[in-house]
Amino acid sequence: MSSARTGTEHWRWRAMLAACTVVLGVSGALTQTDARAEWPEGPIRLVIAFPGGSSEAQARILAKALNTYLGQPIVVQAQPGAGGNIASAYVARARPDGYTILLGSNTFFETNPLVYKDIGYQLVDLKPVSMLSEQTYVLAVRPGLGLRTVRELVDFATRNPGKLTNATAGIGSPVALAKLEFEQKTGVRLTDIPYKGGGEDTMAVLGGFADLEFSGVTDVAGNIEAGTLLALGVTSRQRAPRLPNVPSLEEAGLTGYQFTTWNCIFVPAATAAPIVARLHAALVKSIQTPEVRAEFEQLGFAAVSSTGDAAARRLASEAQSWSALFRSRGIVAK
Repeated sequence: MSSARTGTEHWRWRAMLAACTVVLGVSGALTQTDARAEWPEGPIRLVIAFPGGSSEAQARILAKALNTYLGQPIVVQAQPGAGGNIASAYVARARPDGYTILLGSNTFFETNPLVYKDIGYQLVDLKPVSMLSEQTYVLAVRPGLGLRTVRELVDFATRNPGKLTNATAGIGSPVALAKLEFEQKTGVRLTDIPYKGGGEDTMAVLGGFADLEFSGVTDVAGNIEAGTLLALGVTSRQRAPRLPNVPSLEEAGLTGYQFTTWNCIFVPAATAAPIVARLHAALVKSIQTPEVRAEFEQLGFAAVSSTGDAAARRLASEAQSWSALFRSRGIVAK
């Protein structure tokens, strides 16, 4: 990756962080008058990138809670494709009136620009309102592989470089990043077999076409409980409530290993401050609701909230770390 590209990315993140701290005035597309206290007066579209599974389930839990605090229907709308770029671009181009918001992953903004030459929008076109949740992943293998612990897997992979196959949803996806971090910590190399996601990677492991996978906890919890997959460890520092008998990878011997992704609510950057403030208040109330926290936990998410500024700072910091790791592995945008 060229130094010019790295400099451009740094500038983009500085600009995005600055956008989160600037109160937009009457010169913006939406004036303070437009952002009247009656907002919202109609349905709000909550745009997601990954229909089906835990991602959509999380969105529907949030939509129900937001309806309680905002008094308007929250309509979940999928805009899938390109690792979240299509959904992000859709919201970035929407009117900044508070009626189109994005439930996005940190990977959309931290690693997608490192994987795709054109993500379809500018990072400064969106700004975070609040973090929503953190997600844990699990390293699972086919039982017939004969490897019962993380140490056994690492030892085998060290003796047989590239022999173990990893079913993945593609470079830049959360599960691919979890595997990349695993390789970085252990020094082993796994051979990727790419799938489209949506359960295809799990089916490949179940069918013996791949040896292992990193997956969302709830996406494979049923298989783990049934014994058709063997869980070696979860990627967070703490055990996952959904899989209390599965150790963390750090607990299993990978000192310093920790990987989670996190979700956040974003709005078009020109959205007026009063709308952002009211949406933020409703989000925090929703996230702190015991029912929401319990339902998130069952999906493998830990409910969290933040200010928009805090989320932007975290995005900027993590983006720099991923950029350095991608450069060290020779991964370039295509």
